[in-house]
Amino acid sequence: MNYWLDLFTGTTWKEFRDAGSRISGFSHRMRGTVAKIARGDILLCYLTGVMRWVGALEVVGPSRDKTKLWSQGDFPARLEVKPLITLDPETGVPMESLQGKVQFYKTESDKAKFKGFVRGSPRQFKRPEDGQLILGGC
Repeated sequence: MNYWLDLFTGTTWKEFRDAGSRISGFSHRMRGTVAKIARGDILLCYLTGVMRWVGALEVVGPSRDKTKLWSQGDFPARLEVKPLITLDPETGVPMESLQGKVQFYKTESDKAKFKGFVRGSPRQFKRPEDGQLILGGC
């Protein structure tokens, strides 16, 4: 099992939840990376803007669903998921609580960019223990 970053905005997170929390999607250019995500892998959901971890989704498999779910794009590289955890933004795990505990946010100087880790998704966690720590905090 691998852990993967799944980025959401406030709008896309609400739309994902309103649609039943069963399909996660990524841009067409990420289809090669999405193909590497296996059944049983965990997508950890990070909410940009408020900088909080708000969910964990177990991957069921690829999805052929083409339903319009998001107003900000089609996100056609899709996965069927089973929600393990879905939190409201205000109750999500703050990124700042991870400083010094995860590889991508070791020191205050990493705060501006988190070593580029949260710049795009999906992105595999280099250290499974970082994913486990976030999953445990959600």
